[in-house]
Amino acid sequence: MNHQTLPSTNDLTIFVNTSDSFEDCWEPFFKLFKFYWPDCPYPIVLNTETKDYQYSGLDISCSKVSLGEKKRLGWSECLMRALDAIETPYILYLQEDYFLEAPVKADTLKNLLNEMATFKIGAVRLSGTDGVGPFHEIGSTLIVEVDKGAKWRLSLQAALWKKSLLRALIRTHETPWQLESYGSFRTRRFKEKICSVNREIFSVPGNEVFPYSLTGVIAGRWVQSIVEPLFARHKINIDFSVRGFHVQGKRTKKRKAFLLRVVDRIHSLI
Repeated sequence: MNHQTLPSTNDLTIFVNTSDSFEDCWEPFFKLFKFYWPDCPYPIVLNTETKDYQYSGLDISCSKVSLGEKKRLGWSECLMRALDAIETPYILYLQEDYFLEAPVKADTLKNLLNEMATFKIGAVRLSGTDGVGPFHEIGSTLIVEVDKGAKWRLSLQAALWKKSLLRALIRTHETPWQLESYGSFRTRRFKEKICSVNREIFSVPGNEVFPYSLTGVIAGRWVQSIVEPLFARHKINIDFSVRGFHVQGKRTKKRKAFLLRVVDRIHSLI
């Protein structure tokens, strides 16, 4: 496909990044997905480690990237393996706790995909409140470019991605946070633009392209203010006590030793 050919339905995969330990999120995620995007024309890949999952009426394939492995793969390696198996040039990157709260703007999504081909764009962040600028106009009313020097240029919130660019930015040793942080620096080496939807249009309530709150789970725990009212509204029954609720400011994981963090940073900047 050259830059003059606009993408078609066959050029996009809905990619839901997850791990088997978040299996309890899959049922609410896909129930809300089907409710708010019932006519989704794109195939869906759920990036599991070894588990399978289906939801009636949705075209879901599970990647099972760790099947047969003797040790658990890291987050980035699971992501890399899954992307390598996807054949479409574009993906809509989601995670299992991006719970839809209103209908998807499917026509706008298609227009954004077309703009990616027209303006040689590598990614379009879909949340009008996601990340920071500065931003630059590129001749489009729908999107703006994120400045190359922006600290958080790479975001793992909902976004359209040119699959080859996202794959090139991943390093096997990195956590999601490190990919966003160090990966933002690495994006400067690539010619493709990193963009965001126009905030003046798409941050307005009711105008969101993929309407969800950032995000339903933090540090492995439910965000009570998001999931309780949303799940109750849709009659989704979850035992919240199993995962528990997130407490703002509470550290749940130990940090790596300082020397190991330095080594990680060196590897990330190569």
